Amino acid sequence: MKVWSLMSIMGVMLITVGLVGCATNDYDLDIDALLQQLEMEAGIDYPAAPTSTPSSPAMLAPPSAAVTVAAPPVTVVPSPVQPAERNPGVAAPPAQPAQVPVQPAQPPAPTPPGEITIQPDCLVQISVAEDPALNGSYPVNEIGAVKLGYVGPVILYNKTESQAAEKIRDILTSRHFRNATVQVRIIRASYDKVRVGGEVMSPGMIKIGAGDIITLNDALLRVGGLRPAAKGAKVKIVRNGLRKATALAETGEVYTLSDEAGNPAVPEVSLYNNDVAYVFIPAGDSDVPVAAGGGSRRVILLGSVRQPGVYTFKRGQPCTMMHLMFRVSGQLSPYANKKKVRVIRKNEKGWEEEFRVDVGRLLKDGDPAADIPLQDGDRIVVPKRRITLF
Repeated sequence: MKVWSLMSIMGVMLITVGLVGCATNDYDLDIDALLQQLEMEAGIDYPAAPTSTPSSPAMLAPPSAAVTVAAPPVTVVPSPVQPAERNPGVAAPPAQPAQVPVQPAQPPAPTPPGEITIQPDCLVQISVAEDPALNGSYPVNEIGAVKLGYVGPVILYNKTESQAAEKIRDILTSRHFRNATVQVRIIRASYDKVRVGGEVMSPGMIKIGAGDIITLNDALLRVGGLRPAAKGAKVKIVRNGLRKATALAETGEVYTLSDEAGNPAVPEVSLYNNDVAYVFIPAGDSDVPVAAGGGSRRVILLGSVRQPGVYTFKRGQPCTMMHLMFRVSGQLSPYANKKKVRVIRKNEKGWEEEFRVDVGRLLKDGDPAADIPLQDGDRIVVPKRRITLF
């Protein structure tokens, strides 16, 4: 009887200790795993560090837990111990654990062309069937991440709805969810954009619908069309140029803005998100802008400047409005109207044509795509500002 009583007491104690151990979860923040997640988002692969798994199958993480996608731990396989047959008196060396290398992270699946993706300034609706507390609409910040309630920030940049749902599901299941039924819907997509610059009336950025395309003709209409003196011009299109610092220096796709008879015509070309279209006047029959080739060029600077006169650009020097303003830096009058600088140019028939350039904005933005090429013989007039006292 005493033996059975003692065994019963020990059994109760073991059950109690087991229950206490199951009720205790280790929610320490895994800094290494968090840094690994951020590096994986940046496209850098690091070896995965082992992560601890809580002893109980808890479904939800506590509100203070940060989001980490736990990489699979390194599996340690002990090497078989070889029996010491030849030297029975010598102890066999200890077995060295063999580490199985972790497979690098698979690259994300390519986005189908034309499908809407999550971009900054989007608004997405996320629902989790297992925890309605996470349901709601979440804005996407400038780095393409959402703050998913107590889960923390989740980067969804450039992912489709299905890809975003899969990523959130993986994060939740790695953070103690047994199952996670996630749905993501883009309820307000951000705008796509293209840039048109060069010999157009109003160079700048054009917004288009998310996942949409715009024809070159429509894009030129949106910026006011070509300048009057842009006859015989060409257009260079750099795909995904807004993501490249050297967009205008690349070869790109060059099209002639005229038909076989020499009449003005726009080719049937489409622009996609982040494309750059630059209209230029070629030097002869080449695809090089006239400002970057040919011989020396002279332009006349007049108006509200301290040293008006003729400015010469030697062969190979870029002859543009921005470079002219760099040369006369500090010579403009304090009362100069930089927003309405006039450019007077003669066309092929000898008639003078005039257009205006917002030099103040050009110098403020410093965008080469919005720069204006100058031609030999151009007259640049800087007017005075009108000052109203009352």
